[in-house]
Amino acid sequence: MNSPGEADGLRLNRFLADSGVASRRDADELIFSGQVTVNGQVARSPALRVDPRRDAVKLNGKRIWPQAAVYVLLNKPEGYISTVDDPGRRPTVLDLVRGVRSRVYPVGRLDINTSGLLLLTNDGDLAVRLTHPRYGFPKTYLAKVKGVPGRNALSKLAAGVRIPTAEGVYERTLPAKVRLVKQFKRNAMLEITLTEGRQHQVRKMCAAVGHSVIQLTRVKFGFLTLAHLPSGRWRYLAAEEVRRLQSSFKTPA
Repeated sequence: MNSPGEADGLRLNRFLADSGVASRRDADELIFSGQVTVNGQVARSPALRVDPRRDAVKLNGKRIWPQAAVYVLLNKPEGYISTVDDPGRRPTVLDLVRGVRSRVYPVGRLDINTSGLLLLTNDGDLAVRLTHPRYGFPKTYLAKVKGVPGRNALSKLAAGVRIPTAEGVYERTLPAKVRLVKQFKRNAMLEITLTEGRQHQVRKMCAAVGHSVIQLTRVKFGFLTLAHLPSGRWRYLAAEEVRRLQSSFKTPA
């Protein structure tokens, strides 16, 4: 058994989550309550490193086996939150993928009023690479905004604007690809491609240049699109799509 903090292996709480036992938070509670053993010893820390191929992890005496990796593409409608569970009992994206037998988790989030492409998986390593800004994985959105942004506003969005964090501190966004897709009488449709994923980022960016978002949809996740996938439906990724995802990362700085 590996020692806590050792570099190799998986954190125990993540292994339990990836194996479909519980969410990461609930796995912590199972560990702290003494219900989890590793090689016959009661585990005391969620950070304990385990090797699923060598270490016998048990929950209340029952051996936990790792799950095969599963990758699901969902066309999320508005009105669903991108989380595993919700204390307020609002509908979650897991309600839309009940046919998936493995326990999967959203890769990043789309807020309740945002629709579009959402990937769910139990592959934690891939999820980190798809969401961490240092890997530069692109996500593309269509944003219908109030008013028609001029060249100056579009240039600011592309160069980076200062937006508030959850703590109220203003930080500059990374450069983005921005283009005016369609102009209406009083509104406009923008295509915005980001390589980071801050909370409500597109909405905050557009508000920062004076054009609040009316409607927002994520239409691409790297090379993945919503082609032939109706709202509220899902499909498994093909093996070739998984291989492309795994090989499409930039080398981190």
